[in-house]
Amino acid sequence: MLVQPDARRRWLWTAAAAVAAYALLTFAVEATWTPLVEQDAVVSAAAHRLALEYPMWRSAMTAVTRTGDTVVLLSVLAFTLGFLLRRRLLTQLGFVCAAVAASAALRLTVHALVARHRPEEMLGLAAGWSYPSGHTSHFATGALLLLVLAWPLLRASWQRVALVAGVGGWALLVGASRVALVVHWPSDVLGGWLVALAAVPLAIVTHAMWLNHSRP
Repeated sequence: MLVQPDARRRWLWTAAAAVAAYALLTFAVEATWTPLVEQDAVVSAAAHRLALEYPMWRSAMTAVTRTGDTVVLLSVLAFTLGFLLRRRLLTQLGFVCAAVAASAALRLTVHALVARHRPEEMLGLAAGWSYPSGHTSHFATGALLLLVLAWPLLRASWQRVALVAGVGGWALLVGASRVALVVHWPSDVLGGWLVALAAVPLAIVTHAMWLNHSRP
């Protein structure tokens, strides 16, 4: 997996910006910053009313959110790793493992330290602390990995646009479904997206540096 120096710098800046934004958001959540808390409450209350008023909307959001369940994502990850291993694409295999590990570390560390409670009026099943959203970070990380791995294989512009629209749009939708079902605060979902935007670029840069240093 070759990453040119210019592209590596862009990925590095993306990771740095995401890490900085994640740190600021985490500080605001931990400090229970009033504007953030109030905005979370307003959006969650509106989502709660909408879901109760329109049962079909709630059912649709429930179906969407299930695509981000742990069992689904672990199955996809296992298939991907098996495929890469069978094809002996060890460079890509190492990259995927590094990105998944980075995403898990960024999420679980903050998850345990902040220990934020979920909204009280949840309309779906959920366990554990609230910040950052696991469904959101896991799915967004997977979506970014798919984009990075598939991008070089697609030559036509329309194919790349379709890939970004489909995969990126669904990742956004999964995050939105967590707010729609009031199982997460909006800032939890934002934190999950930032985890993915930090983890995958960090893995790209780190993996590229390792490949360069490992060459004879």
